[in-house]
Parts: sequence; structure tokens; C-alpha cells
Amino acid sequence: MAFSIPRTDNRLDFQVVQTPTGDSVFFSLGTDNILYATREVQAKATGWNRLDLSSSLSSTQGGATIKAKAFAVSQNVDTLAFDLALAVTAGSTDYLYLSLGNLNTDASWAKGVKWTLVPFDDSSKSQGTAALTIGDVYLVNLPNAAQAQTCFVDIWRSPPASNPLKLLDRYYILPNGSPKWDLQQLAIDLAAGSITSCLGRRTKDLIGGIYTYGTIGGTPELIYVPQYNAFRPTVPPNPARLAIPPGTRSIATSIDMDGHSNLFVSASSGLFVFTPDEQDDGSTAVQIINSSVVANASELSAMTAGGFTVVWGLNAQRTLFYTKCYAGSEGDPSAWSVPVPLLLSVESYSFYANSGFGNTVLFAHVSGQQIVQLTQDPLTSNWIKRQILLPTTDISHMVEFNGFTTRMDTIGDNGIQQKDVDVTLTATSAVSVFINDVYYVLSSDVPVTIKTDATGAITIIQQSDSLAVVFYQAVLAASPSSRIDINPAAKALAKLFTIQNKDSLNNAKVTRADGTVQPLIPSGVPDSDRQAAATALQNFAQISKELPADGSRQAPPVAARANSVPQPRKVLMALSVNNANDSQLQLHPQPATAHAQMLASGLPTPLVEAGDFFTMIGKTIAAEIKSLVFKVVNGLHEVWVQIGNVVYRALLDCVAAVVRAAEWVFDKLKVLLEDLIAFLGFLFGWKDIIRTHGVINNLLKQFANKAVTEIGTAEAAVSKGLDGLQSKVNAWAGIPDSKTSIGSSSARANSTDNGASSPQAHWGMEHAKANLSNSTTRFSSAGTGSSVLDKVIADLQGLATDEYTTLKTAIDNLQKQILEPILTLSPSQVMQRLAAIIGGVLVQTAKNVVVRSLDIIKILIEAVFKLLDAPISIPVLSPFYKSITGSELSFLDVMCFVAAIPVTIMYKIVAGVAPFPDNSTTAALTSAKDFAAIKNIIKPARTAAPTPKPQGGTTRMMAAAAAAIDTDSDIYKKFMVVGQFLGMAGSWATMFLSFAQLPFVESGLKELIPSWMTRMAVPTVLLSLSPYIIGAFSNSDEWDVVMTDVVISLQFLKTCIDASDVLGKNKAYAKVSPYIDSALCVVGLVPTIGYNVLHHDLPSDTVGTVVVLLNGLSEIPSPVVWNVGIPFVPIRAAVVGACVELNYYSGLLMIANGVLLQTGH
Repeated sequence: MAFSIPRTDNRLDFQVVQTPTGDSVFFSLGTDNILYATREVQAKATGWNRLDLSSSLSSTQGGATIKAKAFAVSQNVDTLAFDLALAVTAGSTDYLYLSLGNLNTDASWAKGVKWTLVPFDDSSKSQGTAALTIGDVYLVNLPNAAQAQTCFVDIWRSPPASNPLKLLDRYYILPNGSPKWDLQQLAIDLAAGSITSCLGRRTKDLIGGIYTYGTIGGTPELIYVPQYNAFRPTVPPNPARLAIPPGTRSIATSIDMDGHSNLFVSASSGLFVFTPDEQDDGSTAVQIINSSVVANASELSAMTAGGFTVVWGLNAQRTLFYTKCYAGSEGDPSAWSVPVPLLLSVESYSFYANSGFGNTVLFAHVSGQQIVQLTQDPLTSNWIKRQILLPTTDISHMVEFNGFTTRMDTIGDNGIQQKDVDVTLTATSAVSVFINDVYYVLSSDVPVTIKTDATGAITIIQQSDSLAVVFYQAVLAASPSSRIDINPAAKALAKLFTIQNKDSLNNAKVTRADGTVQPLIPSGVPDSDRQAAATALQNFAQISKELPADGSRQAPPVAARANSVPQPRKVLMALSVNNANDSQLQLHPQPATAHAQMLASGLPTPLVEAGDFFTMIGKTIAAEIKSLVFKVVNGLHEVWVQIGNVVYRALLDCVAAVVRAAEWVFDKLKVLLEDLIAFLGFLFGWKDIIRTHGVINNLLKQFANKAVTEIGTAEAAVSKGLDGLQSKVNAWAGIPDSKTSIGSSSARANSTDNGASSPQAHWGMEHAKANLSNSTTRFSSAGTGSSVLDKVIADLQGLATDEYTTLKTAIDNLQKQILEPILTLSPSQVMQRLAAIIGGVLVQTAKNVVVRSLDIIKILIEAVFKLLDAPISIPVLSPFYKSITGSELSFLDVMCFVAAIPVTIMYKIVAGVAPFPDNSTTAALTSAKDFAAIKNIIKPARTAAPTPKPQGGTTRMMAAAAAAIDTDSDIYKKFMVVGQFLGMAGSWATMFLSFAQLPFVESGLKELIPSWMTRMAVPTVLLSLSPYIIGAFSNSDEWDVVMTDVVISLQFLKTCIDASDVLGKNKAYAKVSPYIDSALCVVGLVPTIGYNVLHHDLPSDTVGTVVVLLNGLSEIPSPVVWNVGIPFVPIRAAVVGACVELNYYSGLLMIANGVLLQTGH
């Protein structure tokens, strides 16, 4: 599945160091000539934070513009503190700045990097500082050296205009010395652009020095020169001219723990090394690798850390490779690993050995791409690739990547998701993930504790371009024995390993996002290849069952360990690759013979890590691969391959290794990785979703238009409809007791696999939650305040004050009698208690508040109503929406799009088809010009008077509608189902907005709630009201149906005016607004519950009643939830928590009700 999150622009040159906690910091020179530090930071949205390190130097140069031109970074291998050297241009002159001993901790970064100017003070230079032009800077931190920081600077001997030979002078820098710039006396000339240099120290030297390779005096040379003559400082140091291998291209040094340097040289025949004790004048290098992979490397880097020396390089094809050996054995050719090609078309790179996790972390700038990070899993040896994602100020910037989403639900003993539960997460190896939209690095030994969200879930996203992923472990913090192992790719692999024969492989189909379907295997692949692949997959499936379920490596059986009796060896299969066509696989008829031929060749058989093995054969020319042999040796599975004159072997001792083998097989069948992921994973059917969005959008928009149009007649309808309200409440006692508690109903609904808890269903909402706070809009309501408006607000305050005692008693009773025991009560018990609580005076007060609030709505609605169509720019959602629809995103579009995703997914699961097919009916629903037109399309109008049912003389809204539906007989039923799913989305979106706003209320700063929150509540309330909006299509003239339509219109209109600029900062209205919400809810409960009292013959009627009750119970206490200042403090926390939970239960039950309606129950 693909995810989109903000991105940033590429950087030019960069170097990387690690922090004491194992995170990364990379320093880069940008195209804007600024030195940046980009820090990996956990518990943040993108996981990276970029700092400008150089622009502040302007204050030290009289306000001149600073242009960073060259820098160097060095790190202390013991403390991980880092040093920086920076060359900048201010005006027409260059300057050198140093920053030494930076601790590289969060506290240190908070204080910033402190720079020290190192003024040029060589008095022998006639041109002086004014003409200084720096060519390059070099810096290294040498353990156990007389001077830890060794710094060299090359400057142009004279200004470039008068220096056609580009001659350089080299200085070593003594920051605390006098002079600070010491000219290194050399008997040779160095020319800019013709040399490569790196720093280090020979075994016999007390101080560091510099290696230089290039055209020196017109001749290719490699020399080493100490920083100065340690014994006779006034005498120039003696250079050591090293014998260069033919065709030398690049050099690099690795500094060991003693501060001595191995010098590596890439030449035309391979890789060479000068060990620290073999670097005297005339010394010859030892060739350690003879391979085309490492030959002619144009760039080379090396590092010694964690007991290994690693060499990286870019060969002539710009392929990034690496090789390693145990530290101290650099001069032994047999100690070096097989060079592994990792990335193609690399422009630049940097790396470090992570001392915390024991692995290598690499950053590379791939041509035409972003900077990517490659990390080798120290457990499975698999290489994990991800992009570096930085904060952006441009909403249109986003990057899409493949990954695996895991959504975990925490279920309580009552069968319902539990919010705010502490869950401890670890991983088999260090891996970067997003947890609930926040960046973390999970590891095996440092647990991360996360609270479940309002829906009782934790969502983890792991970026991966492979099916070989890192496994997680989750433990309830309160129950250490509750550990579960999680394979993020479990569903994908389960589907992959269902392929057991050629026929199942032939039947594998890829469904594109646009709905088109194609075979997974290209048509040109012959049957023999398909059979070979199917047999391989069958074997891989069996092997994976024998491996640890937590993703770790299989321990060797006792019989396979040292001093044990060797166990029988078995060759499982051999796959031959046709040298004439690299897409062809063949099953070797006699696999044992194929393996015997490998052994008979007498070639070396080095053991290679599985991650390196499959990376290597994936980038090796097919003609060089003879065959792959899979065998069992002493209880462990191995894979062997001959490439050239070497037979390589690797262990298939973990799930990741088996998966890489399967991916290689599909690669040989010319199956693109993205097609394989599409087959195994989930691709959104965006065309279906967009059609659902279009219907939902028009339905809600036309209802909103109707509500505004009918505002003039609303007062009369309300006044008439509220007559006899109390008698309606009294009728609630007439519903039979279902004997089923609300808690058990919720738990039963939660046990159904309807797709609601899938990561895909939550895709839109997760992006909305993560990015709405960074949204922008040009919308502004034009209404203004007035004395009339102030008078209405004052009157409403008076009503609330007059009935304070009644309200306080009602909410107290509501909390104790209903909210606390809600899950144990049946619907009839809730209604009976609710009738007693809200009856009498509270109902009358609600009537008065509703009637008076109409005056505010009339004054402001015209200024606010246009909000629904107002454009809004949201990171990720806006550019993505435009890419698939061609349209700008509006406020209404946001919630309709977010809701259309789960609605379409869930409807496909319960009905087997998309809710709105590509036909004339859907087109008509999408383009209908008013609510009446939509109603006419659905046409549930009765053709005759309803026939009373024997049980109590009642009739049902759906039964009356179904009798009149002809050509599209399922359309009304479809809308009823879709309405329930929309209501779910609305309830859960309301939860999100409530959580976002509550901190402002708790702080007594309600008027500072960001406008996007109140504005987004407008389309959200339309989603929440969808089940009732669709109920209006029944054409019933029953009081309950008519009155519900009036009240939901008022609830929508009231939410609109809450979003007005006039009322947004009005403290008086902020206090009275929750009373209006509560009153509307009390009044609205009467007809909606009343309808369910009359119609309760089907299971969906009972569930519908529960939904109505939960929605109402979450709104009645609004004065307590949204007004901290009133004297409800003793019960407020409990009431707030209960109301949020009720929204969740309501959404859960609406899903269940949709399923019941779809199945005719």
C-alpha cells in the first residue's frame, strides 16, 4: 500500500555522523549555499528536523551575506562528539570557522552550534586576508594522537584570475596556536581540481598527516606528509611517496581504535591497501580484492568501528558497493567479504557504523531521486531502504512510498476496544516506523510505550520496498505475559504461499487502482518457467513454516553444532537460469547432480549473509549465474550459486531470507516488484471511491441547501412540532425490553470482520488527523456583530442561568444512572431512565432554547453557509485529491473523501460490489441540482397507504419504501446501508475533533480554538446526521419523521454559525453554545427514539435505537464538557470520558446496523 507525506528538496554534498542514542545527523551544503544539519528526531511527525548552521555567521561579518562553500565533519569514536570546519565567503573574501567538541545530544543541539573564527594570520603572504580564497578543508579526530583534531586547509596561492595553474598552498590549523595558520612546507606543487586528499596517521607518527593523490608536478603520485615535523618543527616534514597501483582512481582512510590509518586505493585491477605500518617512502600496496565490482572506483570511503573495517565506493558505472573484514586483518586478502553492489546510479553517499545497534547506516543520493537511507538489519542481514522525509512549507510537496501498515486493536474483557492503554513495542532489529503518525525507531532492547488512540488502536507504518520486513513485538504494559509477535507482511506472505502449482500462478491477477485487471505473470513467460517458480514457492512456503515466528534467525540444531556428528545433507531443488534469456527459470531434473557439479569445480565456497547474497545476485548479469541450489545441511537450509569462479552460499535461516529468495524468483519471471506488491497487498479502487465521494458530496450539499432554504419556515415547524413533546417522551416506556445490554451489542458488533478496523479504511482519516493542523484556506465569513445578536445571546444566557439547578441535577443523574452503567443497560432501561431525567422542566427549557437560537441562525447563516464549498489546502490530502479528481479540495470534500474510503471498502465486503457503480443512476445522483431531485431518483414514495402490521399496528420506513422501488430495487436499501457507514465516519471524526479541542477548554481558552477545528465540524456534523438525512427519503408523514428532519436541519445550521468569524471569539456565545447543543439533542431525541419505539420488529431496529441513544447521551452533557468554569468539576472528567466513548460505541454499532440492513435484518 502506498502512503504520501511531505518531502523536501535534494541536497548537494553531505556527511553523516551518529548520536549517542543511535540516531543520525547529516550535514549538507544546499543549493542555497547554506550548511544544514538534518537531525533524526523521534516522537515527531516526519522524524527529521533541519537546522541552518551557517547563516547566523552574518552577524560576525558586519551583516554580509554568508555563502558556505566547503565543510568537513569529524567524530570522536569514544564520545561521539563531533567537530566541524567550515569555509564561507562573505563579500569577496573567504573565512574559516571551527566548532569543536559538540556533544551531539538533544540538550547540546538546543543550545546550537558555536562557531569560532580562525583568522588568516600568515604574515608572509603579501595578499593578506582580503584576497583569501579557500579551496578545500579537511578535518579528522585521531584517538591517542598528540593533537586530537587534525585540520588542513588548501588555499589558492594567488587569486584565481592571476593563477592559471590553479596552484594551492596547504596549511595545517592550530586553533589555539600562534600563528593559527601554519604553512606546510612542501617541495612539490599542488593544483586545484587535480588532487584528492584524506587524513590519517601512520603507526610510527605522534601526529596526524595528510595523504594526497593526483597530478603533482605533472606526474601521478600518492604521497603522505605529516602535519609538521614533530621533532624539528621549524624543518619541513619529510613526505613519503607511496608506490601507486596501475590505474589508481581514488583513495580513502579508515582510522582504527589506536588512531592509526589504513589507506585504501582503488585501481584498475581492484582494491588495494597500505596498512598503517607499511606507509614509508616507496612502500607498495597489498591487493585485497580482485573484482570488477570494486575496480576503477571514482570515490572511496572507509571506516573502522564495532570490530570491523568497511570500505564503500562508487565504481565506474556509479554503482555503490561495499566490502568488509575484521578490524586488524585489513592486509589479509582472504579476510575480506565478497564486494556487494547495493545501489545503482548513485551521485553521492555517506555512512557510519552504528555503535548502538551494531549495523551500518548508509545515506545515498540516487540520480533523479531523494536522499535514501539504507540500513542493514544486524539480525537478518537484509538491507532496508527508506527515504529521508523532512518538514516542508509547501503543501503541494509530498512523496509516495511503499510500506506495510499494521493496525492493532486492544480489546477489553467486554469485547470492546480500549482507549488510552499503554502498549510496549519492540522490534527484532532497529527499524524506523511511524506510530500513530509519529516517527520512532523501534529496537530489540529499548521498548517504546505508546497509548492506544480514541478508537483503542495503534497504527504502525514501516516503509519497505521489499516483502522482507522487520517484525514487531507488542506487550500490554499492565500484562507482561500478553506478548504477541507481529509480521507486518503476514497477510501478503500468506497469500504468496497459497501458490502451490502452475495453475494457481496462472490465475494470479493484479488489480490496478483504476479497476483494470491483468495477469501477474507476463504472457510471454513459458510454462516451464511457471512450473519452476510454483515449485520454488511451494518449497519456500514449507521452509518458512520451520523458521522462528518472530522473524529472528533459526538456531542451529544441536546436531549441527561444534563437535557433533554431521547430519545427512539433502538437496531440495536446483533452479537453472537460461544464459540466453535471463527471464527463464528451469527446474534441474537432478538437483543433487547440479550441486555435485558445483562441488567438483573445486572453487572457493564463501558463506555470505543472506541479505548480501540476494542483493548481489539481483544485480549480477544473468549470464554469470549458472544455477541456484537449495539444500538442507545439518538441519539448516542453504542456497548456493556459482558466479564466475566463486561458489557463494547463504543460510535461509529466517523469514526475511526466504522472502528474498521468492522475490528473486519473481524477478526472473519479469514480474515487477510493484506488481507483486499490488497482487499481495491492497490497492485502493479509487474510481469506486471517487464515485462514492461524488454521491455523498452531492447528497449532503443538497441537504444543506434545503436546510438553509427552509430556515424561514423552521420556527413555525419547530413551534408546532414541539407541542405535546412531553407526551412523546412518556411513550418511551412502550418498547419491549430486548434483554440485550448495550455493551454486549457493541462487543458483538466489534467481532464482525467488516473492514472497519483495517488500515485501508482509516487511510484518509489518519492523513486528515496528521495534517489538518497545517491546513490553510482563504475562506472568511463576512458577517458582523450587532446589538440584536448580543440581545439574543444574553437571552439565551438568561435561560441557561435560570435553569442551572435543573440542568445540574439532570446531568448528575445522567452520569450516575446512565453513563456509568451504560454498557450493562438494555435500550429500554436507558430510555426509561432518560425519560425520567429529561422530562418535565428540562424538556420545556430545551424547547425555549431551541426557539430562541433560531434568531442567531437567521442572522448569521448566509455569511457562513458558503464554507462547505470553500477550498482548503491540506498537506498530502489536497495534492493527492487533485491528482485523482482534477479538482481542488473543499471543506465538504475533505470529510466526504475521508468517509468515502471506509464506506466503499466496507460496502464491498458486506455486499460484494461497490455501492455506486459506473451507471446512469450514479451519474444522476452526483449531478442532481436539489434535494428533491435526489429524493426522486431514490423514489421510495408509497404507492398506497401503508398496511399495518399485526404487531401493534406499526409499519416500518424501509418496508414502505421497498414496495415502490422498481428498476433499481436496491437503491434505497443501499442508501440506508451507506448512511450507517457514513454515520460511523462522522462519529469517529467527531471524536477526533473533540480530542483536538478539549485542551483549549481545559485551559480556559476556548475562544482560541483554531478556526480549522470549528470549520471542519460543519461537514463532520453532516456525516454524523447522514442516517437521519437518508431517513427523510421515506416520504412518511409521521410526526417522528417530520420532526427529525426539522431538528437535524437545525443541528447542521447551528454548527455552521459556530464556525462564523463573528461568534468564534465571542466569549459569551462560547458559554451558551453548549446549552443550545444540549437543547437540540433533547428535542431531537424525542422523535428519533419515538420512531424506534413504534418500529422495533427487526434486529436493525434495536441496534438503531441504541445508536440514537448513544448519540443523544453524548450531546446532552455538552454544558459540562465544553464549559470548564461552571460548577460541574466533580463529575466533569467522568462525563467527558464517557461522551467520547459513546461516540466510539455509536460508530461501532452503526457499522453493525449497516450489515444488518444489507442482509435484510
